[in-house]
Amino acid sequence: MEGASRRSRTVASVDSALRLLSSFGDHPTLSVKEGAELLGVSPSTVHRLLVTLLARGFVSQDAATRRYRPGPALLDIALGALQGIDVRRAARPHLERLTTEVRETVNLIVLDGPLIRFIDSIEGPEAVRVSSRTGTVLPAHCTAGGKMLLAQLEGRQLDDVLGDGHLRGLTDHSVTDRASLDEELAGVRRNGYATSFEQSTVGLSAVAVPIADARGHVIAAIGVSAPAARLDSRRVEEIVTAARAAAEAITADLRDSSR
Repeated sequence: MEGASRRSRTVASVDSALRLLSSFGDHPTLSVKEGAELLGVSPSTVHRLLVTLLARGFVSQDAATRRYRPGPALLDIALGALQGIDVRRAARPHLERLTTEVRETVNLIVLDGPLIRFIDSIEGPEAVRVSSRTGTVLPAHCTAGGKMLLAQLEGRQLDDVLGDGHLRGLTDHSVTDRASLDEELAGVRRNGYATSFEQSTVGLSAVAVPIADARGHVIAAIGVSAPAARLDSRRVEEIVTAARAAAEAITADLRDSSR
């Protein structure tokens, strides 16, 4: 009986851990208290689960806010389950070279409904730089990479993802209404790149370009993030040129791998 009871507790713990991981689908980040409320268990139980998941890389923790978000191990499993080519693996060497060239933090970004997920991130070498964002989830309309990917959608597709009402902002610079966002996305389609000037984080700006697969379908974006003071119009042009070359090289590798 004692063995059966121990197995029952183990199964319950595994179930709680899986439910906790699943909750990140609706909650980009979680505190211990929020996790306890979602699972209907004590904060101490959730804390133990999160500490274990953190040790295995299934979650990561923001040092400033102490909140948890999906970790690299969870992202690796998700990417491994995708059919076809692992864009993260194909992109990595090109992202590393791009980081060296532009000396800023470079991110690989995919769209997940109204959100974006940073599935890889390489910090730039400057002393003052944007930290790695791997595992971070943000509203797509507040980021350069998100706007680049949203620009691939039009009409009903975009409505299904975003709705047509008020959008949640992250800073005073965020776009919070559909009409303004639609106008900005039209500019992204014309220009072939997207920008975000302090729309997701005060003091942080970014530029993004699309990555296409072997069939020409946009599947991800390269985002280059920098302190806002370093990203003027001249710098945007330089980064766009370098990022486009990296994106084209990734597409070429994906094409070669699919043959």
